[in-house]
Amino acid sequence: MVIDEIDRRIIQHLTEDARMSATDLARAVSMSASATTERIRRLRTSGLIRRFTIELDREVLGRSIDAFVDVRLRSDATKSEADGALADIDAVVDSTHVTGRYDYQLALACRDVADLDAVLNEIIDRMGAEETNTRLLLRRLDGFPRDPTPD
Repeated sequence: MVIDEIDRRIIQHLTEDARMSATDLARAVSMSASATTERIRRLRTSGLIRRFTIELDREVLGRSIDAFVDVRLRSDATKSEADGALADIDAVVDSTHVTGRYDYQLALACRDVADLDAVLNEIIDRMGAEETNTRLLLRRLDGFPRDPTPD
């Protein structure tokens, strides 16, 4: 799929505000609303735009502690069992199977340090973790996370 400068601008605006109206978006990219809507449809049909979503404020939800946890499974633990266990741990907001020393990298959203401790124990027990390495998120940099810019 060929992405031109107008597509890039549409994607940039939708990344900043996925609920932007077609009229406002058309005005921002200097096109008609119908042409802008057709471009969005083409970007969705091509699979480049997969979905429109919302972002919740974790502090408002009472989950002010963000942590990253690397998990190495015991040799007798299976990935399918570990995957299933992760689905049942509410504090896990993202999970990635990775290469290297660890098997998984998890992102957690916890209420407080006691909740983090309980979640780590649950991860060890339910996933069959042999080792974990935990890092607390101190602050997010402006502009991140971001999607890669289309070429």
